[in-house]
Amino acid sequence: MSATDHYSLNYRILLPENRNARILDLGCGEGDFIRFAHGLGFRKLTGVDRDQDVIRALGDLEGVTPIHADVTPEFLTRLGGGWDLIVAKQMIYYFDRKEAPGLVQKIAHSLADNGRLIVEIFNGALLSSRFTELKDPAILTAYTEQGLKRLLDRNGLVVERLVGAKAGERRLRSRAYQLARRAWFRTYRRLLIIERGFDDELPAIGDKAIIAVARRA
Repeated sequence: MSATDHYSLNYRILLPENRNARILDLGCGEGDFIRFAHGLGFRKLTGVDRDQDVIRALGDLEGVTPIHADVTPEFLTRLGGGWDLIVAKQMIYYFDRKEAPGLVQKIAHSLADNGRLIVEIFNGALLSSRFTELKDPAILTAYTEQGLKRLLDRNGLVVERLVGAKAGERRLRSRAYQLARRAWFRTYRRLLIIERGFDDELPAIGDKAIIAVARRA
């Protein structure tokens, strides 16, 4: 699935109605989300990334401000607040468990009163999450859906939505794969119940990625 399809399925419904909304993309990489939002008519977009080479091209887009910087609480303080939407896609796991609460608190303070935060991460509840961690040595913390919810809820935010990322319509072979994955996830949950018993920490989301939407507490 293309990046545009991913954002259309999972993010478009979450975007502000006002095309003058101020949107901040943290760890934006090559700017896939920035380009998606720009294509919808948003013109107050800021993308932040530590890789100067990949972010430079975003400066050619009208209404887009690219910033070369590390995302830290100190940086967010200097950047200022009042953001209508902040996106943190596949980046929050690069902070360890001691750093992440401070970062989330600063993100919460950076939101406008009615602003929203979108966080997307890989699903740390899956057996494949360890493989994902090993592929990228910079990853420091994997989160299950409950772990992500606690991180946000305990640091100045209220989670309004917590779902698995949609993968869209697929051809027959891919649909068969999805059915097999769901069957395996049900089996995996049963194994966890045998080991742990029933508790609130059992994973309910079997998708590869988790999306949380939160507002200021």
